[in-house]
Amino acid sequence: MDNENTSGQYVVAGVDTFVDLISKYIDKHDKSCHFTEESYASFLSQTISKYLFSYGTGLSYKTKKISKNHRQKIAKSVHKIRERPFMKDTHLYMDSGGFQVSMGAIETENMPNFITEYHQFLKDEKDNYKWGFCLDLPPGPGSEDIFDSYDQIESLNRLSYETSFNLPKDVKDKVIYIHHFRTPSLYKTWSKFLFEENLGEGYDYYGTGGIVANLSSDITIPVIIYTIPLSSILRYIKSQNRTSFKFHILGGANFADVFYHKLFTHHIKKAHNVDVEITYDSSAIFKGLAIGRYIPVLQENGNLVKMDLRSNNLHLQFDGDSINNKVYTILNQMANKYGFKELNQETEPIYDPVPRGKSGAITFDRGVHMYLMAHILNTYRQMEILSDTVVENIYPMYQTGEIELFDQACIDFTRKLNQGKCTRKQKAKTYSLYKSLKLLEDLDEDYNEYLVNKFMQSGDISSMNGAGTIKF
Repeated sequence: MDNENTSGQYVVAGVDTFVDLISKYIDKHDKSCHFTEESYASFLSQTISKYLFSYGTGLSYKTKKISKNHRQKIAKSVHKIRERPFMKDTHLYMDSGGFQVSMGAIETENMPNFITEYHQFLKDEKDNYKWGFCLDLPPGPGSEDIFDSYDQIESLNRLSYETSFNLPKDVKDKVIYIHHFRTPSLYKTWSKFLFEENLGEGYDYYGTGGIVANLSSDITIPVIIYTIPLSSILRYIKSQNRTSFKFHILGGANFADVFYHKLFTHHIKKAHNVDVEITYDSSAIFKGLAIGRYIPVLQENGNLVKMDLRSNNLHLQFDGDSINNKVYTILNQMANKYGFKELNQETEPIYDPVPRGKSGAITFDRGVHMYLMAHILNTYRQMEILSDTVVENIYPMYQTGEIELFDQACIDFTRKLNQGKCTRKQKAKTYSLYKSLKLLEDLDEDYNEYLVNKFMQSGDISSMNGAGTIKF
């Protein structure tokens, strides 16, 4: 069963932890058989079926050493993930670990060997993952202590990208080409890789990073930041007379971002007759539940809000009922939809009365916890579907030049996605949608370069601008 195009576009990072949680519940704690391996597999295939594991798992910033059998350890972890029956219809993405490496998780002199080992892994395990990211080594905070110069960074990345470029076709077909842009130096290097050296040829899937690194400054940039590399890749695709591609955004996974992804997908089809599938990832999908004790819930008025699940708030009202009662209504509606057993409010309270763990803390009932996690996955899928509908309704305003109406419609919807509130940052980003759409129409690389030079130049490290000494 290939559900890649029918399930959601969210790629959930930290799949090893996710699989471990679900497996332990099924194997040890689900005495009432709330769901089976088969029913949970069916649920994932209809909601979020894309999951991410990193080749950088186990690397240490403290020791900066990599074990001799690191590749074999990662392969063993991948096999363990794939062996669970409830993961049978999911699509496993392999992160290269390049970010950890470029931030100093291994010594610079060992980076060429890491490049070799990762690509060997991609070849050896090609039947055990769906997609694998190319190994990119972008500089970040503290890079002046890791790399000598941008020339060295360019040389290391060229080595890795050329290795990916020359992979056997059946392996290369699974590789995601990453295009960086977030500082003038990176923009120059990766533009050279793509447009001059043609290292992006032969791929169906492209992506970009640096989104999270620029979150604090992207309010000043007059476009949604990732439309810059997206337009570059689109220009490259069109130069080859291709009519479809995939594009992954490393980061960019809040609900407003989902709306932007769907809008740009629709626009590219209308403006260029090119089909693009935009995926995105985050490791924080369950963070609000685990740390903040809240879940996203769509209210009757259409606002997507955070339902506070802290134990001392369960008696409060939410859409005409107590939060406590509403939790069971929401979770059991989901259970009925996907063939799970309903939760029993009397015997399965939201919080387990018996303390667990060394700390003796009171925490979620295990069954309720599993259903809350499933609810979050389901909510992302439902928000994607809703965003598709909203885009279909509002895009004609853009086409007919009714820009004020278009802007207002976008603001109204993103406000609903933000608990009925419109923050200064959200408003600024939403007003930038029009310019983002124009950027994706014009595909003007000179304008892209202007934006990077004007708004992102502070990201370059002045001490690395010389040629430096190559360390490998």
